[in-house]
Amino acid sequence: MSSLMAQNNLSVIEIDLINRSLEKSYALKKSIHELSIDSIERKIIRQNFIPTLEADAKYGYASSRIDIDIPTLQLPITGIELFEGDSRFNTQGQIFNANLTAKALLFSGLQVKYGSKATEEKIKAKNFMLHAEKADIIKDVIDTFDTIELLKQSEIVITKSEERLAKEKERVKTAIKNGLAIPYDRDKITAAELNLASKKVELHGNLSLLYLKLSMLTDVNISTLENYSFELTPWTLKNIGQNFSDRPELKALNASVKAYDYKLKMNKNAYLPKVQAVASLSYSNLFNASLETPYALPGGENINLELDKFELAPAYFLGVGMQWELFSGLKHTNETHIARIEKNIIEEEKSDIEEKLELFAKKVQVNFDVKNQQLVLKAQEMQVAKNSLNLAIKSYREGLISISDRLQTETEYQNAVLNYYNFVAQQRMVALDLLISTGSLQIENLKN
Repeated sequence: MSSLMAQNNLSVIEIDLINRSLEKSYALKKSIHELSIDSIERKIIRQNFIPTLEADAKYGYASSRIDIDIPTLQLPITGIELFEGDSRFNTQGQIFNANLTAKALLFSGLQVKYGSKATEEKIKAKNFMLHAEKADIIKDVIDTFDTIELLKQSEIVITKSEERLAKEKERVKTAIKNGLAIPYDRDKITAAELNLASKKVELHGNLSLLYLKLSMLTDVNISTLENYSFELTPWTLKNIGQNFSDRPELKALNASVKAYDYKLKMNKNAYLPKVQAVASLSYSNLFNASLETPYALPGGENINLELDKFELAPAYFLGVGMQWELFSGLKHTNETHIARIEKNIIEEEKSDIEEKLELFAKKVQVNFDVKNQQLVLKAQEMQVAKNSLNLAIKSYREGLISISDRLQTETEYQNAVLNYYNFVAQQRMVALDLLISTGSLQIENLKN
């Protein structure tokens, strides 16, 4: 894994605000909750081997008619024939039954093993994507810092320009009274002041929105945020590599491919038998039962049987059961085909993303180098603009240039300074992209 560290690290306040934004993020909380659910589901799969204990009890009244045809039996002495032809019996009684049953899965046909591993890889994939979500949040918060500081620098530039124009205006007013200048110069300066005031109003509106956004991201009061100072200086990264294999998105796809491998193994082993151990203890009682027969004793009295109690307790059962699905209607075959297709989709997506990430990493590296070179030129351009401004102020006071030239130089200096800080903000965002491109944008890499 390549190491990319920002030499100009974030301040303690900025790190604290980033941590607060990570704690506040509702999207991040949702992803963490989903991970918790997946972890519980994996435990449920593994817990299939834990024995279960069930208790049940039944009480009821039963009534039934029985039709039988068995060989005729002639009683000695009396000569009565029993069971001649079809015999019909009516029986009824009350039944109570209670059972205590323990079951333990001994062999799941490898379904638990591979199902647990598939879920484990699924959790890994989501964990990797959690890192990617965190990186996006960190970048968004830092971008907000930089934009706030960029606007603050803009305000400083505008305020200094206002101060210079105010002094120039006072000097022109004095010159007009002495006949050394014309009102035109004063009006041009006034127009320039109004333009700066307009920019300032827009700037304050944008600042208020940014502070509101940062407050929503971090749950820190706007008044507190307004007292913070954010740094806007170029970042220099050391030990820059171009290894994009540590990108969390790529690691998530690798984990997803493994998850489908285990899912395929589950389907391929679905034909293996499942073995379960069973132990039960039961109590049964048939009471107040009667059986009405179609037979009669000499004298005409029907033969009816009464049963006060027929109790079976305790009744033990110990054994092993096996369930073997010999034919599932091609269900597992179709599931295997679907899983294989889904795996192919992930593998093709992985290949596509690998190519794009490689291009992105090279593009960001080139962009970072370009921004660094441009910053050197922009700093020089800002210094030249400052020298030109000082010269223009002196030349105007000596009457060598017009007020229009003087104000144009003022505007050029403002643009040069703001352009420099704008490029600093861009360079910092490209530096963050470079950290993201190698999966290195983590708080640990930004701390002092």
